[in-house]
Amino acid sequence: MTAPHPSTTPVRMHTASADWHRMHPLSLVIDIAERARSIIGTMVSLLVMTSWLRMPRHAIRLAVAATLLGMAVIRIVAWSRKRYRLDDDGITMEAGILNTVRTTIAYDRIHTINITTPFVLRPFGLVSVAVESGGISNGSSIALTAVPQSVGTQLERLRRQAVAVESAHEDRHDVEYDEHETVRRTVVHEDAGRLAFRASVRDTVLFALTDLEFLAALLVLYGFAQNLEDLLPRKVFYSAQESIIRFSSSSTLSMIITIATGLLMILAISIVKSLMLYYRFEVWRRGDDLIIVRGFFTRRSFTIPVGHVQTVTIHQSVLRRALHLSSVQVGLTTSGADDDELAAMSAGGILPVVADDRLYATLGVILPEWNLHAPLTTRTAHGLGRYLLTMPITLTVIGTLGMATAVMATVASAPWLPWLLPLPAAVGAYACARRWLKLRAEGYALLGGDRIVVTGARGLGFVTMFTTRARIQNVRRRIYPWRLAAGVESMTMPVFVTNGYSELRFTAIRTVDAQYLHDWAMHVTTPDDGKATTLNEAVRIGTLHD
Repeated sequence: MTAPHPSTTPVRMHTASADWHRMHPLSLVIDIAERARSIIGTMVSLLVMTSWLRMPRHAIRLAVAATLLGMAVIRIVAWSRKRYRLDDDGITMEAGILNTVRTTIAYDRIHTINITTPFVLRPFGLVSVAVESGGISNGSSIALTAVPQSVGTQLERLRRQAVAVESAHEDRHDVEYDEHETVRRTVVHEDAGRLAFRASVRDTVLFALTDLEFLAALLVLYGFAQNLEDLLPRKVFYSAQESIIRFSSSSTLSMIITIATGLLMILAISIVKSLMLYYRFEVWRRGDDLIIVRGFFTRRSFTIPVGHVQTVTIHQSVLRRALHLSSVQVGLTTSGADDDELAAMSAGGILPVVADDRLYATLGVILPEWNLHAPLTTRTAHGLGRYLLTMPITLTVIGTLGMATAVMATVASAPWLPWLLPLPAAVGAYACARRWLKLRAEGYALLGGDRIVVTGARGLGFVTMFTTRARIQNVRRRIYPWRLAAGVESMTMPVFVTNGYSELRFTAIRTVDAQYLHDWAMHVTTPDDGKATTLNEAVRIGTLHD
């Protein structure tokens, strides 16, 4: 009897926990608390409506008690019906009340493993584990709340074993050569893991001080002030408000002190929030996985398989660019988490803030397979300023003149309207600044190994995105009638990622460059030598040399 070929013999991994398991009862307590918190607003609205309808108090209490009891019973039944197991091929979870939904994710199809250790679970040695496969449908994830710590460790080990078995049947070469340059693919052997990056407290504080999103803290302060109005007696609240207004308007120094105090409060909120999220931020390289760990009260561990990284994006706000600081995120085919609290982690942020002088050296340790280095790009928007700035400048002038005309015509009936006079100019200045950054930053470079880097601007920030030709989904080109004669168009190349920036974008690019990139992305080659030496490429090279 002939023995089967090794490449066709299925390899099964035997696990030590193939039985069904329920989650710890603490998961039920957490679930009930979260459900109760989510319906508080609805119950308050119902109470207000019942007070208008003059319903008896005992009927209101009975309705509230029945709602809470019904919700608790439903969650208890759901918890008793929810179970999981780690079998030979993947992780399986069953859930459902009236029907049973069974979800299975094979170990080699796991894209991310998110391990969270909330403060309330630490004394019990429990964690929460979220497993994500590729895709954005509801069935692409499994969430386990309050399970032993060994579950997360075992999942990471089984995923690495499955990937190793899968890759053993593929012909892989550690070194790949390209006609333009030699790209060395470094194979990282599985070990206990090595520390690739650790953010200091100084790095975290710099991240908070240079994060333009700290302006969102204004909304936090505003909401806090509104809550004080509801909690404090009305007379006390308005008396304090009048005292603050009287002090700030008494002199120029008082106004400066008030503004400075507000800014310091905003910065303090931003720093505290960043320390809570990024305290002891670490990036570990373990085999072919990136392990990201961070958090103060709640330590979170996020596993990213390097093979699932679709893009590497370096982002700089205007402030961080002036201070020579950058942030780095990786694009994944799965979001990694749905909770708003996990927004930073689900965005694939692997470096919150790092100095530019050690950016690429750090990336070389974290992602040696990508061979990242500072690119020398071709600026595609160079000399196309009139196509980028004419429209926003024209609209700004028209909007400002229109607002000035409206103010002069209605100043008697609407004395508040002059306060809106600077609005069109401010909006126009913002639009022009965005277009000017695109003019200065947009460009690209083709690297070895079918790789491409595209530079540009998003909002008031600079972006450098690395990806490969295989990740590009399609090419979309748009040309306006007034740009046709000049041979100028816009171009986007979408990349299949569900987090961060999902396309390579050129707001203004010459048609010859667009055609060259189109042919490269779509593998358009000549029949004789197959080296992408199309007529458009020849024209482009001649244009650049000229």
